[in-house]
Amino acid sequence: AFQVNEATARALGLGSVPGIGQHIRPYLNGRDFASRPRGRWVIDFFGLESEDVRARFPAAYQHLLERAKPERDQNRNVIFRRLWWVIGHPRPQFRKATHGLRRFIVTVETAKHRAFGFLPAGVVPDSTLVTLAIEDALHLGVLSSEAHAAWAWANGGSMGVYIGNVRYNKTRCFETFPLPDDDTGLTPELAKRIRSLAEQIDAHRKAQQAAHADLTLTGMYNV
Repeated sequence: AFQVNEATARALGLGSVPGIGQHIRPYLNGRDFASRPRGRWVIDFFGLESEDVRARFPAAYQHLLERAKPERDQNRNVIFRRLWWVIGHPRPQFRKATHGLRRFIVTVETAKHRAFGFLPAGVVPDSTLVTLAIEDALHLGVLSSEAHAAWAWANGGSMGVYIGNVRYNKTRCFETFPLPDDDTGLTPELAKRIRSLAEQIDAHRKAQQAAHADLTLTGMYNV
């Protein structure tokens, strides 16, 4: 009920009803990030009361009333039943961490090839993406380095039967990683260079995704 395609999003008011763009937003999972987005949107009324939704966004309210509420009424979770118009896991910690940012860094949680990139603040990531509330391209460059890839491979969790796939555990792979600083030789000039390269990599990835419908990470970085 909460995930819709673009046609449904438009029918519910996206692009025509004032203010609804803050509540019907692009929705990406790990495959969308690694290849080409499917064009999914998510209805997100976290923070609004049902009466506010009905008054301001009647079409979206009716959509959830018909498609979400009957299932939520049967849910064992009392909060899900009571807040039937709110997406199941609103992730308030993530919202607070990214508030005021233009963008944030993500990586696919489980992957053979470790790649990082920026997502705009208006995009909603699902649970298959690890999110970092950082908008500085310096960090994107450092995380995209061979040094961090090796660190993540050594400290991430193997997925067993999925040979070669490693899970990026944020606690073990990111929070323990010794980020470079001025006491390890990170000069302002080097930081500027890393930022520039990171922005180029991110722009290249997005351009290749837009140009090729069946693009893979290997194909993307072979260009």
